[in-house]
Amino acid sequence: MAVAVQSAGNLIFHAVIGRFLPAGAYGALGTLLAAMVMLGIPLGALQTAASAHAAAHGANRPASFRSLRAVALWSLPPALATLLCAPLISAYFHLDGSGEAAQLAPYLIVTALVATARGLLLGSRRVSVVAVSYVVATAVRLVAGLGLVLLFGVGGALAATLLSEVAALLVAVRALARDPAGESGGTLRPRAVGGAAVAVTGLFVFSTVDLLLARHHLPTNESGSYVAAATVAKTVLALPAGIMAAVFPRLVAAHGRAGRGRVLGQSLLAVTGPALLGAAVVVAVPALVLRLLYGDQYAGATALVQILAAVAGLTSVVTVLTNAALARRSWVTLVPWAGAALEIALIEFRHGSADQIAVCSAAALLPTLLVIALAEGRAWIGRAAPPHAGTPDLTTRKGTT
Repeated sequence: MAVAVQSAGNLIFHAVIGRFLPAGAYGALGTLLAAMVMLGIPLGALQTAASAHAAAHGANRPASFRSLRAVALWSLPPALATLLCAPLISAYFHLDGSGEAAQLAPYLIVTALVATARGLLLGSRRVSVVAVSYVVATAVRLVAGLGLVLLFGVGGALAATLLSEVAALLVAVRALARDPAGESGGTLRPRAVGGAAVAVTGLFVFSTVDLLLARHHLPTNESGSYVAAATVAKTVLALPAGIMAAVFPRLVAAHGRAGRGRVLGQSLLAVTGPALLGAAVVVAVPALVLRLLYGDQYAGATALVQILAAVAGLTSVVTVLTNAALARRSWVTLVPWAGAALEIALIEFRHGSADQIAVCSAAALLPTLLVIALAEGRAWIGRAAPPHAGTPDLTTRKGTT
C-alpha cells in the first residue's frame, strides 16, 4: 500500500509540476530526477544488507547507529565526486547552472542513510514504520514541491525531493533510537552489497538511459515531451518493483530445489501482470492519460507514450529474470548492462527525433529479453541445479572489515 501511495504521489508530483514549468524546464527537471534515482538505485542494495544484518542481530540501537555512521562515511567520497562533476553534468544536460546538478551530492548521502535505516527496520519486522516513512516522504514532496517550484522553478522541485528524503530519514531514525541498547552487534560489510548493486543498477540504467540521452540530444521542448511520455510509461513499473522486493526471497529459497520453475512462474505473474496491465491501459488511451496529467501541453506525444509504455511493460519481465539470476548468483545479472550498452549505441547512431530514440530503446529491449529469457529458462526449468552453498555473510563482527 505504501508503495502504491508513493507511486501515485510521484505521478501527481510530475503532473502538478509539469503544468507549472515550461516544456524545456520540465525536461531538465525530469532528467535530474532520473539522475537522482540512478544515484539512489545502487543504494537499494544497502537496504538488503541492512535488513539481513538486523535479522541476524536483532534490534540494537548502538549497532544500528554505528551502521548509519559507517554508511555516511562510505557515501562521502562519491558525493564529493558528484559535487565536483556538477559543472560537467550541467553542461551535458544543458542546464541553466551548476546549482541544480550540485543537489545530487547531498541527495546521495541522504538516500544512502534512508536505505540503510529502512533496511534495519525491515530486518526487525517493523514494516509499518517503513510504510509511514514512504507516506511522509510523499506528502512532504507534494506540499514542498508545489511551494518551492513557484519560487525557484526546477531548483525548488529538486529541493523538495531532497527534503522528502530527509523527512523519511527522520521517521526511520526516530524509530531506531527507541531500540534497546543491548549488546554490541556486527557492522555491515560493504563488499557484500556489490552483487546486488551491480544487478539493480544495470536494470535501472537499462530502463532509464534513453531519457538521459533524449535530454542531451533533443531540442529543449522536444526533450520535455520525451520526459513527460517516459514518466507516464515508467510509472507502470513502480508497483511491480514493490512486488519484486516481496517475491525475491522466494526466488532465493527456491533455486536448486524441486518446484523452482513454478516459483519463477508465480513471480513472473505477480510482477509482470500489473506492469503489462498498466502498459495496456496507457497504450489503449494515451491521449486521455496525457490530458489528465498534463493538460494539452503534450497532446502530440501519444505515439511516443505508446511505444515507451510497451517497452516499460516488457521491461518488467527483464526485471524478474534479472532478480532470478541474482538469486542464483549468476553472471546473467550483467545482461541488462549489455542491453544498456546496445541502447546507448543505437541512440547515438539515430537520435534525430523523440520517436527515433524510443524505437532504439525498443530495439535494444528485444535481444536483451531474448538472451535473459533463454538463460534463466534453462536454469529454472531445466535440470535441477545444485543447492546453495549458503547466503553470503552480510555482517562482520565489530573491529573487523
